[in-house]
Amino acid sequence: MVTGAAGGLGSCIVRKFCEAGATVFALDCNKNGLLELQKELPELKIVVADLTKWNELRKIVEGLCPLDHLVNNAGVSCISTALTVTEEEFDRFNFF
Repeated sequence: MVTGAAGGLGSCIVRKFCEAGATVFALDCNKNGLLELQKELPELKIVVADLTKWNELRKIVEGLCPLDHLVNNAGVSCISTALTVTEEEFDRFNFF
């Protein structure tokens, strides 16, 4: 399973695992990005999920087990400064 699989580094990792013949579960909250990747890699198993929703994610992962490998690639960023960060950004991105 590769998290953050819909773009950037995650999609490159997915491609390499698929090239090696692995069964890959590509997990991301970006459904359109996953569908585009699946057009390129029809054998790809896509999973639309938000990693911040722990209980939902737990059910999804339990349904995919056993997993041999996990590439925990998902990430978010915040470009606010200490003086401009909002309360929501602070809570979501663990700003400090």
